[in-house]
This record gives sequence, C-alpha cells and structure tokens, in this order.
Amino acid sequence: MSGYRNHQGSTVIVSREGSILHVTVSRAIDDPPVSHASWSAQLAAAARRELGHPAQRLPSGSTAVRDSSGAHRQMRSAAYLIDSAFTICDRGDELHVTVSGPLTADGAQAMSDRLPLDFEVRRHRGGWWLTRADQYLRKLAVGVKVVVSLPPRCELAEHFGQGVPATTRITVRGSMAPFLTVAYACTAHAPAPQQILAHNHAHGETVDSIQIIDLPSGEPVASRTPELAAAPQ
Repeated sequence: MSGYRNHQGSTVIVSREGSILHVTVSRAIDDPPVSHASWSAQLAAAARRELGHPAQRLPSGSTAVRDSSGAHRQMRSAAYLIDSAFTICDRGDELHVTVSGPLTADGAQAMSDRLPLDFEVRRHRGGWWLTRADQYLRKLAVGVKVVVSLPPRCELAEHFGQGVPATTRITVRGSMAPFLTVAYACTAHAPAPQQILAHNHAHGETVDSIQIIDLPSGEPVASRTPELAAAPQ
C-alpha cells in the first residue's frame, strides 16, 4: 500500500490484492468541489502511475467518511485489473503454465515473450489459449496448471539450453554410468559413431552399442557396427 497527494490536492491511496489494483482518492468535505470527470481522471492517473500503462477499470463507488481526526472527507474508489501474474516452468520434456489472474492483451503478450520455442498465447473463442504452429493446444484458466509436452531440443555444445529444435536422438550403451545415455542433437551437432567412440575412449569408457535416430522420420541413420568394437588407436 502506498499513498501520496496529487496535483489536484487530493489524497491518493493505492494497494494491490492479487490481480486487482485498488485506488482511493479522497478530499476534505470543505475542499473546493470537483466534477465527476475530475474524479475519474484522478483515479485513472493514479492507476496509470502505479502500473505504468492504462488499465481496465472495474465498477467504483463514492462515499463520505471521517478521517482519523474526525473530519468528514469525500472519497472515490475504483478497482483496476492488473495484467495476470503467471508462472512458466520449462522442465525440458514438459512445459508447465499457470496464470493467477485474468489475462489482458498485454499479459498475453508478456507470456508469449517468455514461452520457449514458438509457443504463443492467443485469443480464441472468448478465452486465452496456449498455441503452437497455429494450433490451439489448451485453454488457460485462472489457477489451473496447463501441461504440454515439449519437442526435444539440442543438448550439445553452444546449443545447450538455447531451445534449438533437435533432429536426432542418440542412444549409447556402455561402461559409463548410468550405462545408457540418451542425448538429442540438431543436424549441425549430430555426431558420427566414430566420434562417440573416440570421446568415450578418451574418458576411459567402453561402448557396447550406438544408435542414431532421425526424429522426423523415426528411421535409424547410423549405428555402431561390429568392426567399430575396438576403440580407435
């Protein structure tokens, strides 16, 4: 909660409650009268100062109350929607999205900017939806966690953690713990079996089998063959 006196000489109190911003403007009962338009403008200015942009106003009211000194004061109050707070958790193979308040266009854009890959939040059928490649995947609702599967992404070299789509899956069995390693790579970073053997040999590990699968087709593109059993010299 914060308070100040504005340029019109009114006392302004603002506070937040979840996704709602409460604004109260008050004046002493014997202060010069102001018009309804002036009350509205002062409320809107206070909300804009707090949020940094215009906000959607909810119904408001007016009252006359006593302040702490017992003097009568005239008061106007209004509530404004704050862009929804949201949580986005990228768990690698899954995306978890939760919103905790009503979404606005600015809030939806802020979410889209934070989502991985080409996921977006779009308006559809009276609600906000999580979308990808022009497909509406799940409708977002306040307090409901939305979970969607994520496509594999490249885990190698400078692409690690950068969200670059993977095109191959590499499965390696051998002496290295935990004896089965699965990694995803883009076309540029997909290693050849010989490179995998050399890498493991350099670390004192043996390799029993290697399989490299093309993700779009599901077809194997390379595998370890018997003549590669011996580590390179």
